[in-house]
Amino acid sequence: MAKSSTPHKKLNLLQVYRGIAALLVVMFHLNDMSLDRLNKDTFFNLFEAGWSGVDYFFVLSGFIMVYVHRSAIGKPNQLKSFLVKRAVRIYPIYWIITLVVLVFFLAIPGFANSQDLGLDKIITSLLLLPSNSLPILNVGWTLILELYFYFLFSIAILLKPKHSVPILSTWLFGTILHYLKIFQFPDWAFLLNLVFNNMNLEFVLGCLAGYIVIKFGSQVSKNRWIFFGVANLGYVVLLVILATTKLEIDRISTFAFLAAILIIGLASIDLKDAPKVPQIFTYLGDASYSIFLTHGPLISATTKVLQKANLGKYFDSFFAPALVALIAVVAGCLFYSLVEKPLTVYLRKNVVEKMSIPKAQAS
Repeated sequence: MAKSSTPHKKLNLLQVYRGIAALLVVMFHLNDMSLDRLNKDTFFNLFEAGWSGVDYFFVLSGFIMVYVHRSAIGKPNQLKSFLVKRAVRIYPIYWIITLVVLVFFLAIPGFANSQDLGLDKIITSLLLLPSNSLPILNVGWTLILELYFYFLFSIAILLKPKHSVPILSTWLFGTILHYLKIFQFPDWAFLLNLVFNNMNLEFVLGCLAGYIVIKFGSQVSKNRWIFFGVANLGYVVLLVILATTKLEIDRISTFAFLAAILIIGLASIDLKDAPKVPQIFTYLGDASYSIFLTHGPLISATTKVLQKANLGKYFDSFFAPALVALIAVVAGCLFYSLVEKPLTVYLRKNVVEKMSIPKAQAS
């Protein structure tokens, strides 16, 4: 998912785990597509719940909003700055990859998986507009939610707390009622399902984590390694349970809750101990957005080719998927170094700064 740099102390461990979350998502999609097309699981199905990487991204997004942008709350003159930075960070890279995938689908229709590639679908996909179907680049559904998170935070920026707190509290109450299944919406009511989506609570958990670190930092810091250990252990236990059973769990009260605990622990360790982290790990975190956006099409194309060539029998459960995963991650890293990073620098200089946004706030 998209990252946010800040004028605050850089929290390297959060960045490291951003990379780990991206790798979890890669392994999940590899396992999912392998099972679907080749009838082969990967890595003994250990990453069946690799989708939990997305929960970390969403919780982290809420944390970043509060930890980095809290000074903008109640200051409408900072709304333009906030929105421009977010748009510049999210859209350009997403557009490039979506258009590449679109051209590929149009050139080789057999790889489109019967997707609707009409003009309406293309426009809604490129603009990340809510819809009752997935965007052309499937992982774009997460960015639609991310943009909605930004909209919610924009309310806090645009209005004084005496006005924004009642509005956001009412929304939160409605979202909790939806989460508790006190009321539900049909699938066609996609706007209502976005507004009250259960996963919005992950953003709230992240905001709460940010508030806790800021407000109770000294108290939390005393137990930082307990937070860290409990969260990591919980993640591993859940991954193993879901890999070996058919148990269905609620991701909000499990992975998202653990992500909030983990982020509190990681931020506290970073602030208190400032551990030195090998550059390769922070680099993976930096490249996580590119990895997240590029891995799906690469894995999809690979498994589709193997399926059509009837080569699935040569696809084992470990070495072959490890190679595919490595190729996907390396490709994402190359895209980050060659496209995302230089393009982001260029846009900061030629779009963000020219719109009179303070350089220190650019992200």
